[in-house]
Amino acid sequence: MKKYAMLLVAAMLMIGMSVSAQNRQGQRQNSDNNRSRQEMRMTAKERADWLAKQLDLTADQKAKVEALYEKQDTKRKEQMEKFREQREKSTANRDKSREEMRSLREKEMKENRAELENIIGKEKMEKLNSLRSERQRTNRANRR
Repeated sequence: MKKYAMLLVAAMLMIGMSVSAQNRQGQRQNSDNNRSRQEMRMTAKERADWLAKQLDLTADQKAKVEALYEKQDTKRKEQMEKFREQREKSTANRDKSREEMRSLREKEMKENRAELENIIGKEKMEKLNSLRSERQRTNRANRR
């Protein structure tokens, strides 16, 4: 009788532990550390503030950069909506639409960088590019 009671207690402990382990995994996915991509994006003002702090921008440059970022955000949002609608309508040419979206995005990034360089100047743009490359290196190193 004691053997059956011990087996029953052991089985209950095993079941209880597996259920609590599954609950912890679910909690971990919804924690603040793993916020969704949308929540992690900085606003145009936050990005302009960060850039001003890193590159010692004037108030005028900061205002122009913030306006540029807001314009970029609205344009990107409109394009993403357009591509989502196209994706839902047509599933046959996904590779073509992806490539189209990628090339459009690259073109816009070049235009945006040129416009940003006009606002902040060559020296500060070079400093920004070095900051970006350093951030990319640290992000890649942390992924491994």
